[in-house]
Amino acid sequence: MATFKTTHLILIVILSISSANGQDKNSAESLLKIADDYKNKSLPDSAIIYYEKSAIEFNKNGNSEKAINAYNQIGVLLNRLDKYEQAKSYLGKALTIAHAISDTNSLAIATSYITLGVTYSAENQFDQSLVYHNKALDIRLSKQGKYSADVATSYGNIGNVYYRKKDYDRAIEAHLKAKQIRDKVFGKNSVEVIQSYTNLGNAYKEKKNYKKALKSYEKALSIKIEIVGPDNKDLIKFYNNVREVYLLVGNKLKAEEYRVKGEGKGKYITGSFAESRSRCDLLRR
Repeated sequence: MATFKTTHLILIVILSISSANGQDKNSAESLLKIADDYKNKSLPDSAIIYYEKSAIEFNKNGNSEKAINAYNQIGVLLNRLDKYEQAKSYLGKALTIAHAISDTNSLAIATSYITLGVTYSAENQFDQSLVYHNKALDIRLSKQGKYSADVATSYGNIGNVYYRKKDYDRAIEAHLKAKQIRDKVFGKNSVEVIQSYTNLGNAYKEKKNYKKALKSYEKALSIKIEIVGPDNKDLIKFYNNVREVYLLVGNKLKAEEYRVKGEGKGKYITGSFAESRSRCDLLRR
């Protein structure tokens, strides 16, 4: 089985031959493959170098979509490195290509908008983040229809930004839309629906609507148990969510009951478990 280093060397040779023969398309694909390999090996700096090289080649060859995707990958990687200004710069290059070819309504550009939304949210610029997440949602709705996993993810992204903005009513509205779609697309007892229930529980808890928070967290817990079984260590996070709400309403007996249930699942943690996070919709190509 070829090692990463051997595979990389082979790709460099292919790249050199393709360039020498004027096969720019093969050259761009080889550069992209090298970038993907570096990304998969958690070497983001090297991956970024080759994604940029591939983007330039793809754009030169007229393959705008792949050029945009490569720039999107750079934006995602730079976000993970907390280099937000650089991320915005490369995502701007993706948008420039789209405007140049008058195609600002593609799924690739939706990904650019999502990554910009993630970037601005990480910088606590929530209004600007929502602008881009809503642009991405509009594209996904027009291209994929309402009942799409990606549309549900976009509603989840919007809900997460509103949650961070402390606009809990709008967070709940967005997460309910995400849940409705996920119920239909994935089934009511799916991992994706667990995410929606957890997000709803978080928002209801912040609104001090503890009855609905408890109902959401307990539903997430019951589905999780159904999926992974009663002894999975990940359950502690779900037991902890329920326990925290019981503590907030002053029901120490029920809180202790859920503490005991969760105690045997792994190392006990404090703080509620949230799916909500700024980097919630990483690039899928």
